[in-house]
Amino acid sequence: MGAGRQAVVAGLAWAALAIAPAAAADMSSLGIDNTMPPPQTVIGPGPDTYTNFFQEVRVGVFSHNEIHDEGAPVDVSAELLSSPIGYANNIGGRYFSWFFNPRINIGAMINTGGKTSYLFTGLTWRIPIYGPFFFEGEFGGSVNNGPEHPEGDRIFMGCVPNFRESGGFGVQLTPNIDVIGSVEHNSHATFCTHIDPGLTDFGVRVGYKF
Repeated sequence: MGAGRQAVVAGLAWAALAIAPAAAADMSSLGIDNTMPPPQTVIGPGPDTYTNFFQEVRVGVFSHNEIHDEGAPVDVSAELLSSPIGYANNIGGRYFSWFFNPRINIGAMINTGGKTSYLFTGLTWRIPIYGPFFFEGEFGGSVNNGPEHPEGDRIFMGCVPNFRESGGFGVQLTPNIDVIGSVEHNSHATFCTHIDPGLTDFGVRVGYKF
């Protein structure tokens, strides 16, 4: 009987081995794929990278406020910019995604003659034009070291905090280097006093992306 049982078990094992391919073929004919591994967990959409707050550094030389001369004609600027703070899905499409992907800026405009200088921060938007050419605009706030009261050889800024706007055209010379010719203006828009001459600089910046 022991030998008979062993024969039965062996026969069942061989039958199972013979039936398995046929069963798999039947499942495939029904559209059931049992050869693939279990599906992996799906990760939801989100930003493709974290914001890099030190993506680009810029230096520049500017003509200091020719409209209201302070007798110190040259400014030097330094600026740091982050990577775009928008999302990878490019909200707004190919023509307006730039608006939803600004960069954070922080910098300084220093007058070489010891006259009015300022620190600034805000947002920077880049609009592609054609090939390597682009337009860039910035908007934010600034704080200046102007006099508290009108003086004969100084610009009266009205108050320490001001608005800052900047715009200019640039060219991307290499993947790492930009050159931008721009004009920027600081004023308080008459929020502080009815006197609001503002401060306007014209110049060129060179940027290097890390």
